[in-house]
Amino acid sequence: MTSRRILLISYSNLKDDPRVRRQIDWLSADGWSIDTLGLGEHPASAADSHYALLPQAPWVRARWGSFLVYGALPSQAKFRYLMLDRIPQELLSAIASGAYDCIVFEDYDFLPLLTLRKVFTGAALAKQIHLDMHEYRDPQLELNSIRRMLTDRYYRWRRSLIGHSAIDTRTTVASRIAELYVDDFGVTLPEIVRNSPPREDLTPSEVSDDNIQLVFHGMASWARGFQEIFAALPTIDKRFSFTFMLTGNPTLIAQVKELARPFGERVSFVDPVPMTEVPSRINEFDLEVIFYQPTAVNLEFSLPNKLFEAIQSRMGVVIGQSPMMAQIVNEFGVGVIVPGWSAADLAATINGLTAAKVRELKNASHLAADALSAETEGAAFIAALGRYPDATNSSPEHSR
Repeated sequence: MTSRRILLISYSNLKDDPRVRRQIDWLSADGWSIDTLGLGEHPASAADSHYALLPQAPWVRARWGSFLVYGALPSQAKFRYLMLDRIPQELLSAIASGAYDCIVFEDYDFLPLLTLRKVFTGAALAKQIHLDMHEYRDPQLELNSIRRMLTDRYYRWRRSLIGHSAIDTRTTVASRIAELYVDDFGVTLPEIVRNSPPREDLTPSEVSDDNIQLVFHGMASWARGFQEIFAALPTIDKRFSFTFMLTGNPTLIAQVKELARPFGERVSFVDPVPMTEVPSRINEFDLEVIFYQPTAVNLEFSLPNKLFEAIQSRMGVVIGQSPMMAQIVNEFGVGVIVPGWSAADLAATINGLTAAKVRELKNASHLAADALSAETEGAAFIAALGRYPDATNSSPEHSR
């Protein structure tokens, strides 16, 4: 039997995109032949052909060209110059010929392809089209810059295509976000595929009574609670120390280090590691602090990679009143929930933790590691694709 052929389309560097990398592994294990379109180099040995996006035309990158594209052209023309012209023609021809049994759009960036009948021909539309929404796309962007104002109409047009009738199946990262998409577009409730990493064969590290180790790992961003953490530190007991393992903007990381300077050895920084090594690297710590104030929808309903990486590392977690994370904490007993969003609330919750309680939380993470792993989520992703009838039994008319 010829293997099923699938195309993953993402406007990201796939080699560094954990969600897409996991999908590649799941699909390969399920017998799919996998091609990819995205930024950067070939993402994984399990993928067959990788089509790298070409650079934008020099005139588009020029300041005058950017103002012309964003300020004057209709949305279809914007998509052509910003995205379509960068896709290798060989791949566009393969899509048009119906070569793929399934095409997975990772978020909305390339959804305008569905409006192009020269690309999504009857042969292409006869096959499965799946949309994986990595987060919630807010219908109302804050128009706080000239660039935001120029791109607002283009953003809203692309976002509107999330409800396109050509899309057969959908997944997203959390149940509340799935419900928001149903409210916005009237689509069938998307299946949930959480951002859990592969199961790690680790055990909880020892907890010291007089040095309980807090950690924050991941992207440096002021929206991720740094100001509250540093405001809380002066009143957090001396039996707690804090380590940061940060990625992203070097300038912002330098600013965080400057905030840490008055705390001396109580706050330290370690170098980041590749995403596949994160759980084993942070296994030595005791509690991950994830304190995201709900200043935007995606922060309010966040269910981030770092939560599941912390659990795979066999740590406990300290979170704010983030409902999606709270569901995990309450179901599996892996952490504590801060009752408010102030630095004082955060400090009081941390100070209330004994070493014995921290050991209890870490042991709960150990017990939850199987259920909250990529292996479990992979089964959910493959099942979501399986909601669509076998493409070989479909006609070009399909149900469009």
